[in-house]
Parts: sequence; C-alpha cells; structure tokens
Amino acid sequence: MPMRTPFFVAVLAFAGAAVAQAPVAVSPLPQDPSTTLVPAPVQQNGLGETLLSPRIRSVTRLHNSMPHQLLGIGLVTGLPNTGSSDRGTRQAILNVVRQLGLNLTPTDVVGGTTALVSLTCSLPPFAKVGQPLDVKVEVLSDATSLRGGELLRAELRGVDGQTYVVAQGALVVAGYTVTGGNAQATKNPSGTAWLPNGGLCVREENTSFFSESGALELQVLNPSPFNATSVANGMRAALAGTTARVTAVDSALVRVELPDADRTTENALNILALVGDVRVTVENPTKVMIDQTSGTVLAGEGVLISPCVVGVSDLTIAVVEEDYISQPNPLAQGSTERVGRTRIQAQTSSTELKNVGGGATVSDLLQNLKALGLTPTQLVSVFQALDQGGFLHATLEVR
Repeated sequence: MPMRTPFFVAVLAFAGAAVAQAPVAVSPLPQDPSTTLVPAPVQQNGLGETLLSPRIRSVTRLHNSMPHQLLGIGLVTGLPNTGSSDRGTRQAILNVVRQLGLNLTPTDVVGGTTALVSLTCSLPPFAKVGQPLDVKVEVLSDATSLRGGELLRAELRGVDGQTYVVAQGALVVAGYTVTGGNAQATKNPSGTAWLPNGGLCVREENTSFFSESGALELQVLNPSPFNATSVANGMRAALAGTTARVTAVDSALVRVELPDADRTTENALNILALVGDVRVTVENPTKVMIDQTSGTVLAGEGVLISPCVVGVSDLTIAVVEEDYISQPNPLAQGSTERVGRTRIQAQTSSTELKNVGGGATVSDLLQNLKALGLTPTQLVSVFQALDQGGFLHATLEVR
C-alpha cells in the first residue's frame, strides 16, 4: 500500500521551495481553460479585454468566520455646554454616580455637559483579550456636538447578551461648529465621533478555521461558476502532493477537506498562507449599477448592448403662482383686494435618434454612451429602458 504523506511535511517542503527560487505563476490544468494564469496581475487579451489575476486571499475569505457586531450605551462627559439635559441623560448620570456610592436625586443633576450616546464596534474573528478596537460613538439625545467630550467606561455586548468589549477614552470629532450671535457655521456632523483604539476586547469568541463538517471552506467574494472553478484549480495545483482535497462546492464556496489527523490549526494556517499568494484569473462582473439619487451609473467591462436606436424627450412643466392687487376706480364703490393668478408653462425638448451599442471593453462602451450626449439622469432612464426591452445583456442593479 502506498504510504500517506503527512500534510504538514508536504506543506513545509513546498513553502521552502518557494523561498529558494523566485515565485512563479501556477501552471493551469490543461483540461480546464478557466484557470489560465498570467504572469502579470493585469493583462490584455487579443480582444482588448482586461484579464485580472488577483491573489486568492484578495478574492476569498474564510467562510465560517465573520465579525461580531457589538452594541452598547454610554455617557460622554466634559462637553462645553453642547450636551443634553433630557430625562434619559440625567437618569444615566444618576445610574453612574450611584454605582460609585454617591446618592443623588434628579434635581441635583444639571445637563449641558453630558450626552447619552450609542456605541458600536465590530469584533473581528480570532480577536484576543486585550486587543484594542475602534469604537463609533453617536448621539442618542438632543446634544449638538461631542467635541471635547470623553466617554466613561461602557460595555459593548453581542447578540448573545455577553460583554465582549469595554470602551473608555477621549473622543475624536472630524467636523466643527462655530456659533455667533446671529449666525452659525457647521461642517460635518459633530454628533458622531470615533474612539480610536479605545475599546479593549475582554472576551474571546469561539472561532475555528474549520466548519462544522471539519473542512476548511473559503467563500468567493464575487460568486460565479468561473471564479469558483478558477480558485479551486489554483488551490488544487498549489496543494498538489499533500493530503488536502479541494472541491468547488458551488459558485460561492470552495472546500478543502483534510484527514482527521491533519485537521489542526497549524495546518489551516499553512494552507491559507500557501494558497493566499497564488494568482488566479477572475472574470469581470457584467453588471450595471445605477444610483437614482445621485444619477451615478457604473458599468463594468463585458457589458453588451444590442444595436438599437435611442431618443430621449424631456417634458418640463412649470406652475407659477402670482399675486396682483385689484383696485376699483376712484369714483366706483368697492375695495382693494389681493387676487391670485396661476400661470402654467410647458416645455418639451427631444434629442435626435442615435445608434447605441456595447463593446467588449470599457472604452467601447464609454464611446457609445458619450455619443448619446445624455445627462446622468437621462442615462439612468435609458439603461432602465434597455433592460426592460431586452437590449441590455448584463445584470441591472438599481438603488
């Protein structure tokens, strides 16, 4: 029977070879053209399309590890009369001072220098006790600014109700507010502040490299059959000769299965470090994203439009309300009255019919869209019409 090579020995041997010689791109598997790797991260093919070859660690993440969103309530003190004096803030002050052994009543608390705030923090996977974290602070009451304030010790809890982070320290506010007798100037919302490295992890989360099935799973950030197959084949070539078995589960997940004896944290770190630097070819998403509020249109390479004719008409209707004074003749009996008058104006403008078509490259698509001479708002309507008519060969995402 053939002897089974321990996984960690093969990995270390492969890593040592990579150090001894210059890194080279992994050769593609001959039976699958989707894993064709290029030496350079960015290259052009014969059609003028851009071929991207990022590292696997840039296009994947560990499937069963995600940040833990934490939430808390705190009290900010030391504000220069920009705090709040509502009932909730005064009650929070009473709770703090009573915990410290001082007995006060609501009438003893004066607002203006304190503010009740919400605290949010993202606990990364594998965070250790004592690790500093950034905490975002936002006003919950009627305080106008957090500039110059300091957060008293507060706890941030997870969805399980457990305390994971304790925060305290001086706040950093990006904007400013200047107030005079008859004017006020404000830049950026000063009701939001940051506490850089002011949160400390006090409880570690039970995070593992391996999923419940005992496999090491990587999630593809831009899911597609091509990308999942390309990542799987790149990992398979890098782990050749080891006991690891790489499988593309679906368009969003790549699984690495190991024997029971090799399922250790050290082997998981070796796999991630080894395959992380491997470059694989990924496809550009054929998607058009539209933001109707700002009129922003994003179209990637590979977006195709069937040849068609486009013409845009704008109808502008203006309703003007005017007031004039109706005054009687000098010898006539009557009174002066204010009379309202409504005037409606309608204006129509149309563009010439123009041909539009898509191309394989971004420059081709840009030239076709620029030829239309449309405003961003009109371009949004054109893309929506092209998608409804079946002329747009891409995924349209409207926000």
